[in-house]
Amino acid sequence: MILISQKTTGDAIPTFIRDVCPIGLSFAQKTVEAAVAALSEDIRNWPDASPVTLQDPAYVGVAVMAMRGRPGYTRIRTPYVSDADAARIAEATSHLTADPAFLLDTAGRTALDDTLIPLTK
Repeated sequence: MILISQKTTGDAIPTFIRDVCPIGLSFAQKTVEAAVAALSEDIRNWPDASPVTLQDPAYVGVAVMAMRGRPGYTRIRTPYVSDADAARIAEATSHLTADPAFLLDTAGRTALDDTLIPLTK
């Protein structure tokens, strides 16, 4: 699962959910507080890696990434994808999507028959 938000503060995403995400990623931020919300308080210890420093046009597509088990932060650059390519890829892969409610219903059925097995007690 990928959790994506423009605002990763506790009032936008419950902290008990946000805090178990193993990877943090942030593109440019205007304030250190926004960087902390996206990457944790630890980003204050790595000012050279802060997403606040990504304000220059040379940093378009660059993000700061934190991974559990690795100290510090890493900058990554995402490739540019044209609108035409994005539309082509979306159209070619649109059949791979499914309604989560349908998937949960299907997961509750046995492989041998169509008997519903409750997913909760």
